Amino acid sequence: MSVQKVVEENEEILAKAVEKLIWLEKSGSLDALIDLVSLIKLIQDSISDAVVLKHAEVITDLGLISAKFTNDRALMLLNAIGDAICMCEKEPKPAGIKDLITALRDPDVKVALGMILNILKQLGKNLQK
Repeated sequence: MSVQKVVEENEEILAKAVEKLIWLEKSGSLDALIDLVSLIKLIQDSISDAVVLKHAEVITDLGLISAKFTNDRALMLLNAIGDAICMCEKEPKPAGIKDLITALRDPDVKVALGMILNILKQLGKNLQK
């Protein structure tokens, strides 16, 4: 099979892969990823095959988990959480049930609560699988 035919048959996949590669480069993550791969190779060269295989499984699992946090929706949510934490008061005042009820009238709190409830619903479904 010619290279051109392979590229034509996998154009969409290749475009997505290139987009991710560009994002990794622009974010500075590509160099870190290359360094990580180099470190893995160094470790692999210095320890037994059984240990390498076990660590490879762990790294693969971590990669699968991290992939879930690099989609646009997850990145937006993690960014919003980080910004919210940075903007919070360092020493929040104690809050009671009355404060909670009052806060539920705030449109921003309603949006955040909706997101949390959505996450909890999906988490419950995932836990029952």
